[in-house]
Amino acid sequence: MKRYIFAMLGVAGTLLADAPSLEVDRYGQYTGEDWPGKVTCDEQLRAEAAREWPLIRDAGFDSARFDRFGGRLDAGDFEATGRFRKKKIDGRWWLITPEGHRCFIIGCDAVGYREGGYSSPLKEPDGSARQGFLELPDLKRVPDGISGGKVNFLAANLEKKYGPGYYEKSKEVNRRRLIAWGFNSTAKWGWGETFGLPYVEDWTFRTVKRLPRRRIDIYDPGFAAAAGKEVAALTARRRDDPMLIAYSTENENGWEARDVNELAAAEPAVASKQALVDFLIRRRGEAEAAELFRVSGGRGAMLENRQRIALPAEDVADFITEASRHYHRIVRELFRRYDPGHLWFGASHCRGQSDEWIYAAAEFTDAVMLNEYDLYAQWSTGLMPRLRELDNPVFLTEFSFVCDRRGLRPYNSVSTVRDQRSRGLAYRHYTERMAANPLCIGFGYFIFFDQPVMMRSLPVGESFNFGLVDGTDRPYDEMIAEVMKSNVRLEAVHAGREEPFRLEKPAALLFSRMRGQLLAGILPGTVSEYVTTDSSNAAEYFGGCPLRLKIDERRLSADGADGGRCPVGTFHAGDNSRFGEVKADVYFWFRHRGKDLNDYYELEGSPDGRNFTRLPLRFELVRRSEFDHYVMCNAEPVPADMRYLRIVLKAPVLRESWSNQIAGITVER
Repeated sequence: MKRYIFAMLGVAGTLLADAPSLEVDRYGQYTGEDWPGKVTCDEQLRAEAAREWPLIRDAGFDSARFDRFGGRLDAGDFEATGRFRKKKIDGRWWLITPEGHRCFIIGCDAVGYREGGYSSPLKEPDGSARQGFLELPDLKRVPDGISGGKVNFLAANLEKKYGPGYYEKSKEVNRRRLIAWGFNSTAKWGWGETFGLPYVEDWTFRTVKRLPRRRIDIYDPGFAAAAGKEVAALTARRRDDPMLIAYSTENENGWEARDVNELAAAEPAVASKQALVDFLIRRRGEAEAAELFRVSGGRGAMLENRQRIALPAEDVADFITEASRHYHRIVRELFRRYDPGHLWFGASHCRGQSDEWIYAAAEFTDAVMLNEYDLYAQWSTGLMPRLRELDNPVFLTEFSFVCDRRGLRPYNSVSTVRDQRSRGLAYRHYTERMAANPLCIGFGYFIFFDQPVMMRSLPVGESFNFGLVDGTDRPYDEMIAEVMKSNVRLEAVHAGREEPFRLEKPAALLFSRMRGQLLAGILPGTVSEYVTTDSSNAAEYFGGCPLRLKIDERRLSADGADGGRCPVGTFHAGDNSRFGEVKADVYFWFRHRGKDLNDYYELEGSPDGRNFTRLPLRFELVRRSEFDHYVMCNAEPVPADMRYLRIVLKAPVLRESWSNQIAGITVER
């Protein structure tokens, strides 16, 4: 029998088994694809620099319309405090610049090429040398081309383009680019590097005790003292800088339900576990709390428990609320003590964190920062009713739209689009709808440059077309042309003077070439339009599986489908052959444990390709996780008269269609 590989994933992250290995040239460009304008010589880069400079040379804030911070001179005069502050005007939140003018932040993250995410590891996790680098930078010419075991082709390309003074020259070019394109801030991820534009200062605590997944042990008795020393040092460097918008501490570090359930299995000495046990005793009494831990005895027995348990959802939500208040109260007071003149925005929050953590944070931070990679903004807009009640500003600190071209991967099903102009249109659709929100004070687009083809980290890393500028320092002109159309309008949209730009059919922009590669070989026209690729949270939730197929519930709910049944594709047995084993890796949300997997996955057979009969399946558990991993197989031999097989993803609950995903399908015939 032949084994037909449908979606066997390779070690490079998203490559198919029969695809070439990742390989990059001396410019860090993918060698497996050509495109118009691909760099072939150093002279080409220098010519690009000479062409672009006259277009941006005179870029700067128009002094007749803006102050030096990007505040509008024609929108009223307010108290000038020498620092950024927030103010509600006519029912809408704004930032007020240090000179007393109204400002809507239009930012871009990680503008400096030295940001760690722009470099690739030179060694595999086992210490062996990585293959695929045809030529590394010349360290005599580019001292920071290789540093800390990572290669930065972007730095090498900037040296080729601008010469020995490439660091300062590239900084000035990027500053002028941003202003010319309508940006007024370098937003986040500067890591101490500034560009003469307003910015948010990032900080990750380095001396505090940690729980799994970078969570802070916030109840540790030494937390406030350790954090205080770091805040004191941070603010000493920045408190006199009027360009500083606000401080940001930690990123995507908020607790979620699984953190609390895992905390129940932590060592007895973990302070946050002790706080959890004490919380449950206060709420339920010692005896009932012990029952939740399935132990006999009191507080000591609960602390000795090392098994993860599923606590009642209400208890988890309320403990997360209490923990968030505890953490944010401490850190807010530290920043008030050491730099009372500047704002503190806390951490950027991401989808997956508990809403309760975010809402409690809003009580203590000067703005709520949200990271979202979703053209539909379903998650962030879902938070808004409660955030409106709390009446605290919102700052979008990360969002992006990508193409999976030039060796770069698709990101997820609701931010991977067809081409560069589509990236710009998606930017317009997202930012103008956000700007129309009275809570929104601005955003930071993620990020300035593309990530490297060879990924920023291993074993599972990021290599995405996030940038406004590619890895050879060449702007995506088609995208930026659309970006500029919105940037000039955003302040007016936020003020309510103009209606936001909206796409009638945003789904028309969404497209992934990798999806086409994954589906190669099955019968054309047999894949549901509602099935798409997804690579979000791959390493964390799916045990390293980098790409899966899922149902796009946003399109499904909007357009409707046959009871949530979405064919992944149909196979034909071929001449003089019959089907053997059918196998696939499937991933099933842990909160659906106990439900019948047959309600979420189907295998069907047909003698004629028109009339299908359901065939029995069996599921073998591989591992427990946020998404439990099963191997799905046909439970009985496929009848000889079945010339066609069809695999189907199902969504019994449309709003939870993301809860079941599929990858690695193989069919023997």
